[in-house]
Amino acid sequence: MADFRRWIIALAALVLLVGSVAPASAQSTGPSLVCTASAAVAATLRHEGFTELVGDIVIACTGGVNAAPTPVGSPVPQANITVSLSAPVTSRLLSGTATEALLLVDDPSPENQTVCTNPTNPTVACQVTGDGGQTFNQADKFNVFQGIQGGPGTYSLTFLGVPVDPPATPGATRTFRITNVRIDATAVPAGFAGLSPVLAFVQASSSTSITINNPQSTVGFVSNGLTVNTASLNPPFLQCLTYGTTPVGTVTFTENFANAFKVLTNGLQDVPGLVYYSESGLEIQVTGGLAGMADTGTRLQTVISNIPSGVTIYVDNWAESTASTGPGTLGYSDATLVTDTSVSPPSDPGANTVTAVTDGTQSSVTLIWEITNTNSSAIDSLSFGIYASFTGAPGNPGSPTPNLATSALSGFNPQYPAYTSSGPIPQFSSTVNVPTAPTTLFTVSLCQTILLFPYVTDFYGFDTGIAISNTSLDNLPVGASPQTGLCSVAFYGEGAASTQVGTAGGTPGFVNSDVSYSGQPTINGSGLIMPGQTWAFSVSASDTGYNTDPAGGFTGYAIATCNFQYAHGYSFVSDTGIRNFAAAYLALIIPDAPRAPQPFTCSADGGSCYSQTGEQLVH
Repeated sequence: MADFRRWIIALAALVLLVGSVAPASAQSTGPSLVCTASAAVAATLRHEGFTELVGDIVIACTGGVNAAPTPVGSPVPQANITVSLSAPVTSRLLSGTATEALLLVDDPSPENQTVCTNPTNPTVACQVTGDGGQTFNQADKFNVFQGIQGGPGTYSLTFLGVPVDPPATPGATRTFRITNVRIDATAVPAGFAGLSPVLAFVQASSSTSITINNPQSTVGFVSNGLTVNTASLNPPFLQCLTYGTTPVGTVTFTENFANAFKVLTNGLQDVPGLVYYSESGLEIQVTGGLAGMADTGTRLQTVISNIPSGVTIYVDNWAESTASTGPGTLGYSDATLVTDTSVSPPSDPGANTVTAVTDGTQSSVTLIWEITNTNSSAIDSLSFGIYASFTGAPGNPGSPTPNLATSALSGFNPQYPAYTSSGPIPQFSSTVNVPTAPTTLFTVSLCQTILLFPYVTDFYGFDTGIAISNTSLDNLPVGASPQTGLCSVAFYGEGAASTQVGTAGGTPGFVNSDVSYSGQPTINGSGLIMPGQTWAFSVSASDTGYNTDPAGGFTGYAIATCNFQYAHGYSFVSDTGIRNFAAAYLALIIPDAPRAPQPFTCSADGGSCYSQTGEQLVH
């Protein structure tokens, strides 16, 4: 810290050296002020923020030794006052190099605020005539000056042509308030216990008009402003079914310190020295626009990505802080979805409504809520539910696209990789205190049935017939949903038979039946088995060497994977021509791990057991 303090003092000296050109009246021998600078409030700043308002700097002055007010009718001497900070200054530019940062003399009331309309050349345009050292809190004296961007880098602001006039009464105080100074808090290194100080150094030129003692002040402390928690429900969505508005997760935004969440403005903020607890600063109309005005209140965002086609996303359009005591009462804090401007907070927080934010065609969506009320004396926490719905159209491809991990990543809004002077206020970093990995909300699983045929052969003189039926046509009494899908069959064992059925490109192929019951089943067709259809084939049909070698043939087992529910299988093993031997069995259904609450559980001692792995096979 010692090295840092030496740096800022050296920086201020450089400001004085390169920026000490003052009007002639300020260089002459004349009245002087002896001042002390201090921070009115050391604000807590969000480390994620590029445009954080530091606390006001108040320079309190009394007349120097033998100093007297400027004679009535004479020009009041002028001085340039520079403030240098330990972080880049990001106060908004309003006109050329003139910013929203302001210096006010004697805290003029709103009706007495007289703005210097030529902030870059105030020597003549903003000259004040002596009146015997009366207060500047009067409408006929320039008492509001804009900061000029400049000095070394972007770490300083200079207020040109500030009138320096000792007060009429000995011991009375003349004040200079510097306000609306914003900084890039991401540039402040992390400090002890999560707090890092922001220092400001004030210097005046010429020193014959004003001397500032104790020029260094701590105008703020930087801390991470937000903690986000995303709770995933990960419902077991199946592609072949239809779902109404179904909860998939909740995102909760919690401020790390009181007043990390701010409203846009609390009425007209034009009284110097008041703490408004908003994103805006002191609002005064100056050259180039309204100084101090932010663009929005604090905004919170959740980016939902990897959304399957056909899925509609919904969110809560409004939330009340858990620290609140109810709408319209002290402590009431809330945020509203800004993409739905027709929505207003309900009178009963429990009556919150859910708003659709996609229509099933977007692959990603950014949800934004804005703080519309806040409790500056409590740590606010706002939770928003996230929901999804879709109409299933099974198959691969189908709708929704299966096996996509739809995820959420949240933080402040808007986010930029670096500060941009043309961006809004507030603006936040996309890299500081942002989760590195999104949270999965849900995955749509492909509807499948996995069938095991434990004994299959086409050994010399034998053959096996396999039939697979799509029984999803029977919506009563089991309530099946009609589904059309593909099946693939793979063989495992020894012998000369093909290890795959319907092979194409070296991968397990697909099998199907014709579109009518009267047609003959084919191997390399469309691959689709319609509801109510049965596909049948013999193992020998895919074995080009069938019955050519008395010692050859295939013996093993087969697994069929069908991309629809309610598939059932039947196998018939016999000698050629069914002369001496025949046996038949039903295929066993292997539990589908992605969909089973407790997949591959086993059965022992006459009951079910849930702690061991294995298979629980049924017909």
